[in-house]
Amino acid sequence: MLKSALAVFLIVASATFTLGREPEKVHQPKLTPQQSGTTQLLISVSPVNSRVVWAAGTGGTYVVTTDGGETWKAAVVPGAENLQFRDVHGVSDKVAYLMSIGSNTTDFRIYKTVDGGATWTIEFTNETVNAFYDCFAFWTPRRGLTHSDSVNGVFPDVRTTEGSTWQSIAAHMPPALAGEASFAASGTCIATQGGSNAWIITGGSTIARILATADGGDTWNAYDTPLVSSPSAGGVSVAFRDPRHGISTPQKSC
Repeated sequence: MLKSALAVFLIVASATFTLGREPEKVHQPKLTPQQSGTTQLLISVSPVNSRVVWAAGTGGTYVVTTDGGETWKAAVVPGAENLQFRDVHGVSDKVAYLMSIGSNTTDFRIYKTVDGGATWTIEFTNETVNAFYDCFAFWTPRRGLTHSDSVNGVFPDVRTTEGSTWQSIAAHMPPALAGEASFAASGTCIATQGGSNAWIITGGSTIARILATADGGDTWNAYDTPLVSSPSAGGVSVAFRDPRHGISTPQKSC
């Protein structure tokens, strides 16, 4: 009985002290409407710094601001009018990469500009039937990875080590599970950290996995996760703050 009375006293006292305290103020971000200059759906975004941000989406469209959102330039990449840009990586106000998808095998491409969008160079054109490139991520302006859904048990992923050409690292990747794939998720199905760490989250099969490299993509390991996985479920996004601490979000079955 004494223990019960003591417990009640502690609960009441705790509640009294809590109610007597001033509520902590939570910082609320200030949201400012932006005039992007396009009515196309913008799917992915890449902030470079407080003034330079790139975004891209449907209709081969990209937008860029160099004054912190005061003004935006919108344009269409020539030859990409029927494609969607599912990922973008901004390096500076002049340099950026775009990753496209479409209905045809060769619609999966990687574009690069070095002059603020005045011209674009196609650095990679997919030739693997049934490949579907979901996302890319970079360690430096010249070193990055691009990830695809599996094809016949293989991930046809590609890598650049100098920022202008992309080579297959399919032979380095772990064998894929049946139906294993990733959700594009605006380019967040892959994350890089430091100079050589990268993680990819998958789904689409019986197990959702993390594919991880610690040497820039030369070797990989696959780790099972507890996330529910099926043809329409699995991991969606992945992020790491350091080599040992990360987070992934799931996609539920429809």
